[in-house]
Amino acid sequence: MNDFVLRLESDQPRNDLEDQLRQFEPWGHLIEFSNGASTGNLERRVPFAVNPTQKANIVFDSIQSDQLRGGRLLDIGCNSGYSSIFAATTYDMRPTGIDVNPRHIEVSTMLAGFANIDAEFKLADAETYTEQDEYDLVFHFGTLYHLPNPLMSLASTFRNLKSGGWVAIETQIYEGADPNECYYIHMHNNDRTNFWALSPSVLRSYMEFIGFESYSEILRVTPKAMEKEGMHRTISIARKP
Repeated sequence: MNDFVLRLESDQPRNDLEDQLRQFEPWGHLIEFSNGASTGNLERRVPFAVNPTQKANIVFDSIQSDQLRGGRLLDIGCNSGYSSIFAATTYDMRPTGIDVNPRHIEVSTMLAGFANIDAEFKLADAETYTEQDEYDLVFHFGTLYHLPNPLMSLASTFRNLKSGGWVAIETQIYEGADPNECYYIHMHNNDRTNFWALSPSVLRSYMEFIGFESYSEILRVTPKAMEKEGMHRTISIARKP
């Protein structure tokens, strides 16, 4: 059994639920329901993630998750809301998810309704969204390298956190000969939403510059397609004093 699938309860007939889900095809993440419905049975995007809660699990395993129980979560670039819903159903957190894609907000709201959780999803910009000192945890998953001004977003994240709050960043990084060299990846793989792969040194330095402490890279993977380019995917965590 895949331990990182999002699984939700549903008392709807399977065919009725899959008809609702079919309105949002293609799906990019595996979500399963107790009545047997699954996004895996529908049209899929490529790539299709079969482990959508893995990043959140890694983060909660790396910080004092019991202190976050019942707290507020900001999910930046929430996509289909799977990380928010996992945090709410597993740690009783109250999520706010933001994204610039209206479809993502609609899907996240629908899935949160199925999960019967207290969550809010809204259209907002990751670089400028501000609710000062409101959040105990910020998920910044798979979004930083899609922003023209990634450092602006990190500064906004710092303002949004309560004192003692945590941020978890999953992103693409570039490691070249010069530790201060970042890689401009706009239109990389023909993706117009790609912008910057920061270097590990620059990311750490800027996090410390804006005031974060206890910065730590907790995971690094190198997909084979990235090996020759110095590209990696990392998850890092840091705390607001």
